[in-house]
Amino acid sequence: MSESDKNLIQKKQSLFPLSAEDIVDNALQNLDENQARKVTEKAADEIVRIAVEKRKAEHKTALAQDEMRSLIENANLLDKTVGDYKINSTFETASGTTNVEIRKSKLPNSNILAVIIAIAVLILVIIYFLK
Repeated sequence: MSESDKNLIQKKQSLFPLSAEDIVDNALQNLDENQARKVTEKAADEIVRIAVEKRKAEHKTALAQDEMRSLIENANLLDKTVGDYKINSTFETASGTTNVEIRKSKLPNSNILAVIIAIAVLILVIIYFLK
């Protein structure tokens, strides 16, 4: 058969595209008994590993939630007893690290402080010129 004849012959194509699951299922069906046993053992090991990781993540999350609740309770106590405070905390969660900063200050913010200073200077200037 010549090259041009080979190009004219259509390749066998499925009407529906194969998914990754189809490929895996097909491969698993074609395993011999020994291969199937090895794959089953590896799958069981992976399931156990995933279950252990899930438990660790749940434990980390529960600990972080308890620590965050405690931090909020401490901040509430400080609100009642202290005027100014700043709390920085870091929590290790299952998805990463969370940084929290809680701050309370009775001092006015910088804009209000600037206005007060400007008014004081203006009053001093007026008093100076009135004398």
